[in-house]
Amino acid sequence: MLRRSQSKENALSPSKSNCAKRTSPKRRLSGPDEVDLPTPPSTPSKRQCVTPSPVRRLTKQLDRVLVNQQVNIPRAAAVLEEKKKQQQQKINYCDKENTAPEQQQKDTTRARNVYQEAKALFRRSTLPERLVGRENERKRLLDFWETHVSDNKPGCLYISGSPGTGKTALLTDIMRAKKYDHQKVKFVTINCMSVSEPKAIYTKLFTELKPRGKLTDPVKDAETLLTTGTPLNVVFLDEIDQLSTRHQDVLYKLFEWASSPTSRLVLIGIANALNMTDRLLPRLRTKNCEPELLNFNPYQVADITAIIKDRLATLSTTVIQPAAIEMCARKVAASMGDLRTALDICRRAIELAETEHKKTQSTDIKPATIPHVLRVLNAVFGSPTKQKLRQLNLQQKVVLAVLMIMVRQAKRHPNQHITVGKFRKQYASLCAQSDEITPVSSHELSDVLSMLETSSLVSVGKSKEEQLRRIHLSVQESEINDMVTEVPLLKTWVDYVSPE
Repeated sequence: MLRRSQSKENALSPSKSNCAKRTSPKRRLSGPDEVDLPTPPSTPSKRQCVTPSPVRRLTKQLDRVLVNQQVNIPRAAAVLEEKKKQQQQKINYCDKENTAPEQQQKDTTRARNVYQEAKALFRRSTLPERLVGRENERKRLLDFWETHVSDNKPGCLYISGSPGTGKTALLTDIMRAKKYDHQKVKFVTINCMSVSEPKAIYTKLFTELKPRGKLTDPVKDAETLLTTGTPLNVVFLDEIDQLSTRHQDVLYKLFEWASSPTSRLVLIGIANALNMTDRLLPRLRTKNCEPELLNFNPYQVADITAIIKDRLATLSTTVIQPAAIEMCARKVAASMGDLRTALDICRRAIELAETEHKKTQSTDIKPATIPHVLRVLNAVFGSPTKQKLRQLNLQQKVVLAVLMIMVRQAKRHPNQHITVGKFRKQYASLCAQSDEITPVSSHELSDVLSMLETSSLVSVGKSKEEQLRRIHLSVQESEINDMVTEVPLLKTWVDYVSPE
């Protein structure tokens, strides 16, 4: 057995000091096998120091300082709170500085997209999902359709009305809806302005109805195809008055074919003149071949307003003020009732509002107002030709300059016509030769042509294919030349491309 020795205990015990100490009692060895081991030191008892230490003095001084400064704690807390606010404001400002450009860019892009979408709604080529108004005319057309197309009987219908009264649009809408109800009926749509001469309509009809057929005699082959056989042929001739000749033999043949009891032809013709059949085709009555007549009256204020608002209903933001819409509708209805003119005016007013929006760099969408519509109305209705030309923007003047060049070139080839397709190629080619004139997109170019047509500066014909539509200048070439002279950029360009 091990036993702690006294010598070891003394060696491990703390040194003597002014403080009292406690020692463990001695114990006898119980046997010879025990070994005397040193006893571990015991925990010293707490002692009271006579002399204060420097650390204690410093602690007391600190306590007194803290007690004396307790009155300043609220002020210090307020200062700390103010610093926190300033720091948070600084953080918020940095966050705002970092996120503002991105958010502003999103808002600017959204505004640009809204303006573009609104302008697209008023393009002449845009067909709405449904046509508003013309309920009486729709009923008459549907009755004719049921009597002849659905019952598989021949017949003819002549639709008249001023330009822009919805004749072609309504008939196209009905044909689009009814086409799939009659799988065995053949449908043909031809704009008569697209044929080179009236007699060419026979060849056009044959190739449209029988693309792979062999044509030997255009008149006889077309008559055989339209008056005999099993399938019923529905032929829609827009601008049918373009087939007029000296003796009107082409128009007489077409209406006579459709009036024969054994015919397989349903003929629907459209033109502007109300009395075309009485004036040009007086013998139809004697032959009992008179077509049914349907006239489209000009649009009224309520009609134009309802159509414009219906087109804008798809937008979530107001782009034209209601008062501006009513002003446009009243002016157009009082002049001619041409819906196309009203749509062009609305689109141009939106363009003016968009231009002002870009200058202000605002993220809010500014709608077209009465002043915007007034500016367009004055340009369309109230200005002389020279003033209209001066008020055009650069791209509109470029288009007129290109047309003037093409007119000069067409004088050398009288049989050639200026079509939309040829104009687009010439426009792109001439703009490519200039470093200062940037060409616009295809849609924007169509908008420019529509606006020029609304201003009575050009006229664009009709055709199933846009590329085949003919373009004519509605003003004198000398007036366009005067306009070009006032623009040094255009004058240099035109003189270089097509000198007089």
